[in-house]
Amino acid sequence: MPVKPWWRGLLTIADLGLPGADEVLELSPAEVAETKKRLGFNAEHLTCSQVYGGERRIFYFKTGIAKEVPRDFIGEYIPEAHKRGIKVLIYYNVHWLSLDLGKEHPEWLQVNAEGKIIDNLYGSGNAPCVNSSWREWSFQGIRDLAKYDIDGIFLDGPIVAPGACYCKSCQEGFKRGYGLELPRVEDWKDPVWRKFIDFRYGSIAEYLRDAEKALKLLKPEAIIYMNCTGLWPAWPAARDNRRLMPYQDLLGAEGGFIYYDLRAAPLWKPGMAAKLIETQAGGKPTVVFIAGANKGWDEYILTATETRLLYADSVANGANPWYGISLTSADRPGALAAGEMNTFLLKNAEYFEETIPIAKVALFWSSMSADYYRATVPVTDFTPQGEKLEKREAAGNFYTGFLGCYEAFVRSHIPFTVLDEEALKPDILGRYDLLVAPNCACIPETRVKAITEYVKAGGNLIASFETSRYNGYGDLLTEFGLTDVLGVQIGRGTFGPMRMDYMTVTDGHPVTMGLSANLLPCPIYGVEVAPTSAQVLAMYHEKMPSRYVKLPPLSKNPALLANTYGDGKCLYIAGNFFEHYYSYHNPDFRRIVANAAHWMAKTLVILENSPSSVEVVLRQQREKRRLLVHLVNFTAEMTRPMESIIPLNDIKVTLQGFSGLRYAKTLWMNRNLNVEETTSGITFTLPALREYEVIALEPLEATP
Repeated sequence: MPVKPWWRGLLTIADLGLPGADEVLELSPAEVAETKKRLGFNAEHLTCSQVYGGERRIFYFKTGIAKEVPRDFIGEYIPEAHKRGIKVLIYYNVHWLSLDLGKEHPEWLQVNAEGKIIDNLYGSGNAPCVNSSWREWSFQGIRDLAKYDIDGIFLDGPIVAPGACYCKSCQEGFKRGYGLELPRVEDWKDPVWRKFIDFRYGSIAEYLRDAEKALKLLKPEAIIYMNCTGLWPAWPAARDNRRLMPYQDLLGAEGGFIYYDLRAAPLWKPGMAAKLIETQAGGKPTVVFIAGANKGWDEYILTATETRLLYADSVANGANPWYGISLTSADRPGALAAGEMNTFLLKNAEYFEETIPIAKVALFWSSMSADYYRATVPVTDFTPQGEKLEKREAAGNFYTGFLGCYEAFVRSHIPFTVLDEEALKPDILGRYDLLVAPNCACIPETRVKAITEYVKAGGNLIASFETSRYNGYGDLLTEFGLTDVLGVQIGRGTFGPMRMDYMTVTDGHPVTMGLSANLLPCPIYGVEVAPTSAQVLAMYHEKMPSRYVKLPPLSKNPALLANTYGDGKCLYIAGNFFEHYYSYHNPDFRRIVANAAHWMAKTLVILENSPSSVEVVLRQQREKRRLLVHLVNFTAEMTRPMESIIPLNDIKVTLQGFSGLRYAKTLWMNRNLNVEETTSGITFTLPALREYEVIALEPLEATP
């Protein structure tokens, strides 16, 4: 039997960034390694150069690309790490140059459409262009690192900066590849601009391909991966995970980086990234990067509670945790909480390795809509401009709609996965009872056909607003691509805004059961449709002329419609419903979503005596015949950063459709639980839940 590669086991990865060159001269390699061992890390990203202010050619290993090597710290340190069972991946900066180095090599630098060098990365610094001669310079550093006993290399970057690149190398490359001049005006309807977006994605992928080759020609057993894209638009930094996966061994994203006002960040941001990259990784391991600091105060460490939750949400959704702080912060409460989580994970490693999700619901992350429709760009290290980069349409925001959809399912305790376009294939779609498309406006024709066939064969669909109203590149169609599945035809288009307006439930249906009222606030924007085969469940009212006036009559515009297509069902919501939920958290909106899911998909798990702030994730280990129930408790003070969690007691968990389960054990409390059989499955009660618990159940004989 072949031995499993070390990087396919559970990884607890440290990045305790080294200080500047002067301080490195004073460091004890043994003490640095011991600090990481004490905090429970079994792998690390080890900084190989002084990166403060951008790359300066001051390296901590022997290399021909250095201006200065004050100390061969890499050579001294690696044996100390290996003695302590820590795998060493070299952190290699390939996205940020100091202004001084940029002045030495202006031919390396990214340039905007006006011909100006990009000089404000992180506020001060240049972005090297992967198509310039910098490329070979960086590969020489990789080849020199391969002479050491390293276990791999992590590439921080590369990126194409927003608004770039128009350097001479890119102009020549675009001309060579497409026979065209680079477009100077951002116009998402222009076919040449679309080719430019494709060129940017391809440039990054080709760099990673050649970086992998440079490393593995000299050290084939070493691994390589780069800082990729989480669940947010990929176009600003030009990192398309699907194009990158053939050239890397792991897939990692900054799902655990949370910035400035934490109240604006989704509680489950790490899980969002983990779900998407698990789909895109093609069976390779995944990593969620957790910044230990409240970014962008990079030296102010998050609370212990926030740290535990970032860890918990990452590993619950199948990712390995990476934890990054400065070496000098290793004794802070947040860092000690990371050590506590690492210790727990390594003690229970057998329960976290080789797991796969169990869900009957899938959310569709439409990367084409994120690129070519309108999607807010969140603040990240590579996109500090954040929302300034978003592209405007008349109405609708795909990203915020997806966030609202995601939150509605989490708070409804419905397990789900996230699929992208590449996953919309019969063998994958066939695993799910329900696909949810929250304003997935831009869907390529091939994927429209796949969804249509899925529903026709008995699958089910929830779709909202302008889903399939555009082709994959954002060209408006005369009719919904999914018109037959939705059971409607487009009217005159979108209407609104409706900021104090209403819709009324007009027909009893499983989707509208248990609502607090039939008169509900309506989404801010609607789309005019006429039913062809769909049943109308709710109608918009005419627009309110002002507040404190008589309610206007019903309009002719349906708001909710249910349809049957082939052997499947569809709920179509003719408005930006999920964006409205994300902004206002109307409980009846969530109830409609939960009702629809229970109507269309098997119910796998029921939590009783549990608030909506508990996330439940089901995973399994097929070979070990084991089911794992992950519970992440976000119930805390009504602000962030959270300083403490509110413990929960006596949560009753019912699992439906699973057979054979007789034994249950909690991993955090290390307690056996009593399992009782029901007519539809099994039930047990969890005595207490703080931030995180995992219940392992065996033997798993069959899943729903």
